[in-house]
Formats: sequence, structure tokens, C-alpha cells
Amino acid sequence: MDWLAQHRAVVDCYKKEVMIESSGESRVVFVGDRQVVPICVISAVEARRLMLEGCEAYLAHVIDTKKVNPTLEEIPVVRDFPEVFPDDLPVELLELKKQLEELLEKGFIQPSTSPWGAPVLFVKKKDGSMRLCVDYRQLNRVTVKNKYSLPRIDDLLDQLKGATTFSKIDLRSGYWQLRIAEKDIPKTAFRTRYGHYEFLVMPFGLTNAPAAFMALMNRTFQEYLDRFVIVFIDDILVYSKNREEHEQHLRIVLQILKEKELYAKLSKCEFWVNQVFFLACDICGGYVVYTDASKQGLGCVLMQNGKVIAYASRQLRPHESNYPTHDLELAAIVHALKIWRHYLYGEKFQIFTDHKSLKYILTQKELNLRQRRWIELLKDYDCTIDFHPGKANVVADALSRKSSSTLANLESHNHTLLLEMRSMNTTLEVDQVARLLAALQLKPDFVDQIKEAQTRDPFLLRMLERMKQGKKPNFSIRADGVIANGERVCAPDVDGLREEILREAHNAPYAMHPGTVKMYQNLRPYYWWQTMKKDVAEFVAKCMTCQQVKAEHQAPAEWKWEKITMDFVVGLPRTLRKHDAIWVIVDRLTKSAHFLPIRQGDSLDKLAELYVAEIVRLHGVPVSIVSDRDPRFTSRFWEVCKGR
Repeated sequence: MDWLAQHRAVVDCYKKEVMIESSGESRVVFVGDRQVVPICVISAVEARRLMLEGCEAYLAHVIDTKKVNPTLEEIPVVRDFPEVFPDDLPVELLELKKQLEELLEKGFIQPSTSPWGAPVLFVKKKDGSMRLCVDYRQLNRVTVKNKYSLPRIDDLLDQLKGATTFSKIDLRSGYWQLRIAEKDIPKTAFRTRYGHYEFLVMPFGLTNAPAAFMALMNRTFQEYLDRFVIVFIDDILVYSKNREEHEQHLRIVLQILKEKELYAKLSKCEFWVNQVFFLACDICGGYVVYTDASKQGLGCVLMQNGKVIAYASRQLRPHESNYPTHDLELAAIVHALKIWRHYLYGEKFQIFTDHKSLKYILTQKELNLRQRRWIELLKDYDCTIDFHPGKANVVADALSRKSSSTLANLESHNHTLLLEMRSMNTTLEVDQVARLLAALQLKPDFVDQIKEAQTRDPFLLRMLERMKQGKKPNFSIRADGVIANGERVCAPDVDGLREEILREAHNAPYAMHPGTVKMYQNLRPYYWWQTMKKDVAEFVAKCMTCQQVKAEHQAPAEWKWEKITMDFVVGLPRTLRKHDAIWVIVDRLTKSAHFLPIRQGDSLDKLAELYVAEIVRLHGVPVSIVSDRDPRFTSRFWEVCKGR
């Protein structure tokens, strides 16, 4: 359309003409008459020939001319006052107004004129609803910490010995059932778009809230603690040796709650159960947490007085691999706090990370929703985050990365050190962290043994001659005199050295009998010979231990398509028929397979119809089917198949 406007095109619908001003004063008139000049489609070759002969060609297209509103930064003067034009969040503002009205109606907050004022933010709950949170980080910084001790996890577990019947009671918004002292009410003030308010009850996020509520619960159940009641903040566990005793114990606890006007949430409670999950509590403090993250996983170490208490690591979930480095490092900290909550909750401790910017995360103003949610978790703990260089943070760094080193990869790179240790009967302690090996007997003459054997290997002697002629650039002689292919030592086929290397990489106690692929991957970066892959496969196949331990214990199928396996491949690009997944069904005997294109959102009825039409029609009904716990493989799916 811009091109037509530039050339002042005039469209006459009645005459079926389009007049376009060409260069100079000439005009071009296009006459449209389907009866006289029918549409003629020509090939690209024909069009090129006509253009070479001097014919004019025009390429017309229609573009979208939607009006684009200017951004704040593009408007002079206005861009100097961004505070006047805030970004509205209608959903959050609506939720804020709703929750403020509820808190006012219940008498939990009141309008305030306090000089204090903490900001508010929203955190999304697991059910999708929004939780109103007040950022009390500045208030917590100047608060005198309450040193009220929390119960030890060891003591709690000892009390449960012999108990068979349990009931767990979770108080409804437990903190809000405790009033704030009159003089401290102004300190809880928070500011919103709809006014300035302060809490009359104890809000979430205060650093002393857990200790204060724990003291209240201990006073309430003082008479029955260590007998049949365990209390941890707002969670109450009633335990008994039999159901008769439990009836009496449960009645006592509920009566106390009634008298003290403490209210519980029925949906979060469990009664008369034989097994219950109950949040444990803390042990002694003085903890230090080291964390690290990589593109493979998260790693963390819990230490106390310079000694390791626990290790933890996990692989990244698929969506987490897209996180930026800053969020990954913060995720490692959150992972440590969640799994070691019973150690760290209520204790002052340090967190060391090799990501320097996390040191200021608690004072950072601009946070995304994910970071907001994690900061709310951090505020429950009395912790400080400090920087620890990555080179020094070796333990957590190793846990976050997959290690590929084995003893078969061990070799000496320092010939001088090797000569100095030649006369020693040296024992090295390996892997202080995991204690995988008790002791390793170092053989300093192994390199010399390889070097001497290489002089008697016909193939390597030929390679040595060709190296001297410059015909084998990949081969070289290292400083210690060993022939190498790139960085890999050439293992000669002399004196059984290759068999010794294979035996060391497979049969040694620390090697754990790897399979063919794993063993080859372990050896390949360090050793080279022409038939290495074949020799590794033959060695693993002849290993008696592997044949006994890793043997297939299931009876083989007696006929094709008698036993099948199935799974879904999802996340594929959408085809013209809107297929974005593949249903893979494999026969366990013949390994033949069907690849059925489906849509990821197909119903169970559609899948059942496809299964009957493509599998049962051709191969009949199988005896057994192996699949994962995909929600589509439910009892309803098989009922639909049976009905067809």
C-alpha cells in the first residue's frame, strides 16, 4: 500500500483500471478485463526471458499497516516522567483490592498513619491463586532476634517409638491467630495503591514470627508435651500406641484448642491414620551451606564446624535448563533450604555461592515472579549469602556436574615427579569427599612399561617411521617418550597391556562393571588402538559377573507382537494435519515398530480407536504391554479398547 501511495495510484473500479505515475510524467494504466485478457500464469524461466527482452515487471504486495503506539521512551519530555505513567497490572490490582477488603472485614488489618511502610508483592500459589506478601526485609534487618529454641529432630523421632495411630492438625493461618503488641502495631505497616495499612495480628514474613508462635504453642500444650503431643510452630501431631488411647488423646487436644480459641483447617488435617508426613524441626546450629549450579544440575553441601554433614544434588528439569545463570544459582540455594529445612530453620547460618550478584539478592528492588517466590522462602531463614570463588567451591561444583573420570584414566603427566616416587612404596588416598577408594597402590613404572612395549609393536613402529617422514600428523611423541595419537596414549598389542587396561577399567572394585558404551567412553579420551571399540565389546560380553548380574530375567516372547512396549514422543513441530507427537509401539521380540502420528491433546477415545485400528487389526491383542505411568495409559483407556 505504501508503494501505491508513493506512485499516486488511482483505482477506477467502474472502468476496471489502475493508473500509476511512472518516472517523469509518463503514466502506466492497467486495464482489467477478464473477458478480453484472461489471467496467464508463466514460469520463472519465461518471466526472466521476457524481462531480458525489455518488458517491465511489477511486484505488488499488501502489507499490514496497523498503527503502532509510541513507547514512553520515544516521546520527548514525557519520557523524563515515567513515574506519572506506571504499568498497570489489572489482575494483581483486582486481587490486591479483594484481599485488602477481606483482611479489613476480618479485623486483621486497619488503616495506618505509621512512619513505617513495607512494600507488598504477589506470589503465585500451587493452585494458581495469588498470595499477598509483605516485604519486611528492612524491618527484619533492625529487629532484635528472638532466641527461643526450636525442638530437635532427634528428640521428636525418639518420642514416636511404639506409636501406631496418628492425627495431624494444621492451624488455619496460624500466625494470624496471634495478636501483635499495641506498641509494635505501627512497625507492621505496609503501603499499597489503595492506602496505608498495618496488621493487628502477626503477619507472615517477620523474622521472629516462628519463634513467637512456637513459644505460644509450647505454653498451650506444656502439660502433654513428650507424652502424646508434638508441636512444631503451627503443626500439631497427636500419637498413640493404640486406637483406644488415641481417642482420649485426640479429645484432649481438641478441647484445648477449643478453650484457647485456636482454629484449624480441616482440609489440611489428617485423623486416625497409620502413616503421616510431619514436618521435622531443627538441630544445633553453626551451619554453612555451599551451593553451585551448572547446565547439568544443582549441587549443595551442608557443613558444620568444618565437617561435612550432608551432600545433595539433582539434575535439572527440562524447563529449568532455560533459566538464566542468576536464577539457576538461586535455585541451588532454594533446593538446599528445602531439603535441609529441619537443620536450618530457626538457626543462623551462611550460604556460599560462586555467583557474586546473589550476595545482594535480599536488597534487590527489581525481581521477577520466580525470584519473588524464592525470596519469600529465604525470608523464613536467618541466613546471609556470601561470595565464594568457583575454584575454591570444588565440592558443590563437582556435585552439580557429571564426572567422567575413572581410575583407568589415571596417568602421570609429570615425569620428574614420577622419577622421584619410583623408589617409594606410596599409597594415595583418593576422593576425600566420597571415600570411594580406601587406598590406591601407585605403579610408577606403568608409563615406562608402555613406552618399552611400544618399541616392540610392529604397527606402532611403522607409524613411527611415517611420523619421521611427516605422513602421520595426528601421531606424535610426548615429552616422556610415549607415542600418542593426539592426546591419547597408543596402547601396544604386546605383553597383554591392552587386556590389563580393559581389566582395570571394568573389573576393578571402583569401576562397578560398566557396560560396553560406558566403558568405551571412559577409555576413549585417554587410550587409543585401532580395535578398541570391538575389544571393549568382547571383554564385556565375556565378563562372567555381568552375565550373572545383568542377565535378562524375564522370559522371552514366544511369538512376534506377543509382548510390546509403548511411549510418546512429544514436543515436535506441528505438521499440516496438526500432529505434534508420535506414539511409538515396539515389538519386544522382533524390535519392529509402529510410529503413529497423533496430537498431544487427543482424547482417550481417539487413542483407543487408533490403537485398535493400527495395532490390534494387524497383530491381534498382545499378552503384555510395558509402558510408563503416563496419565493416558489409564484404566479408562483399556476399558475403551475392550469396548471396541
